Amino acid sequence: MRHFSSLPRVLRRSAAPKPNRRSPAPKPHPPSPSPGPVPDAQAPVAPAPMPTRPWEEALDVAQRAFCLPLAGRVLAAAGTGNAAVSPVGVHAALSLAASGARGATRRQLLGTLGCGGGGKGAAADAANVASRVVKRVLKDRAKSGGPRLAFASGVWADASTTLSPEFVETAGGLYCSAAKTVDFKSTPEDAAEQINSWVNKSTRQTITSLVPDGLVDQNTGLVLGSALYFKGRWLDKTDIGKTAEQKFYCLDGTHVLVPFVEYDRTRLFAAHDGFKVIKLPYKQGNNERKFSMYIFLPDAHDGLFELTKKIFSEPAFLEQHLPTEKRHVGIGVPKFTISFQIDMKDFLKDMTLELPFRRDADFKDMVKEGDSKEPLFLSDVLHKVILEVNDDEIEETSVEKSIGKPLPTEHFTADHPFFFLIREEVSATVIFMGHVLDPSSQY
Repeated sequence: MRHFSSLPRVLRRSAAPKPNRRSPAPKPHPPSPSPGPVPDAQAPVAPAPMPTRPWEEALDVAQRAFCLPLAGRVLAAAGTGNAAVSPVGVHAALSLAASGARGATRRQLLGTLGCGGGGKGAAADAANVASRVVKRVLKDRAKSGGPRLAFASGVWADASTTLSPEFVETAGGLYCSAAKTVDFKSTPEDAAEQINSWVNKSTRQTITSLVPDGLVDQNTGLVLGSALYFKGRWLDKTDIGKTAEQKFYCLDGTHVLVPFVEYDRTRLFAAHDGFKVIKLPYKQGNNERKFSMYIFLPDAHDGLFELTKKIFSEPAFLEQHLPTEKRHVGIGVPKFTISFQIDMKDFLKDMTLELPFRRDADFKDMVKEGDSKEPLFLSDVLHKVILEVNDDEIEETSVEKSIGKPLPTEHFTADHPFFFLIREEVSATVIFMGHVLDPSSQY
């Protein structure tokens, strides 16, 4: 089995060099893959750097070095609430920021993302991973019949800044993201509304806002944001099963009554020392992607945090404990919706990413040459996730029974707090990680 990760090489477009009008026009010649020197004052545009390794390998490194530690910090800080995070979504946004950074700022961004140094090859690795994940994994293809997945990402600078056309083109073409200016200094409330409106439109009204009230003000520098929505279903309408309210036992010893989806199927299942794991494949659409949810259920009702401590302290733990054998399992999973929003700034600083948040950060490759009037630095790295797990195709009246059907040999009832991840299997990209502490709460 492959590790967490991995797509063909994507190269940044290079602008064609302009001939010097004061010199005789060169004779026409076939396009060359490497632009030659130009006689005017404009510096030659070098060919885009090649990635240093296959994208599958680079993705695997990024998921271990960046995604897993970030998710661990976020979930540990989530307290007593449900939480979900998409580290690859944050990775894509920070890769976009790195493409507009220079010097030590770029080196620190790329190092945090798991790309080693700040050289051109490392930058190409980060761009290659982010571009392929965004275009192949996170693109919404719900019309093909698969899960509904919406992704929006962008960077916003103050209107006093003129963004480089090359950076704007790179953001849209390579990262499927926005690079825009809004008026933080004069009308911060309107600026926040413009960002939220863009996110709402880009996610097709599945995520209506990203910037909380009062977050931005006249001192805001750059706002980096990513938002993801996911909804899929495991069952067909004709599947035999039922939904009924059952008790879910919370960490404090109380319980809530919530609807459970119940059915029995042959699924990949594993029983380890102290916990069980099951793979629940989502109904696939007419494309190459295959999504699955893996639920890690501790044996003890209060065993979640002991389990997640192992998950996030041992990089190979998840891969080593994914189920590999099929079993006939009686399954019970609560319906739940998670809406989770957070500013990643403090978590990233805790991962030693500090330079981009300082006023001496170098993001000059984002702006038009000679137009940087104010220091450009990251003020906020906003992230929002909405997950819906309800299999609402199964109605409460469909309580059919099958006569003569063999009984399950294993049982998996998620009636107490559990950890989960959602993975795209073809690329081995872990899109979401999260935990459910109380399925009756959406926040």
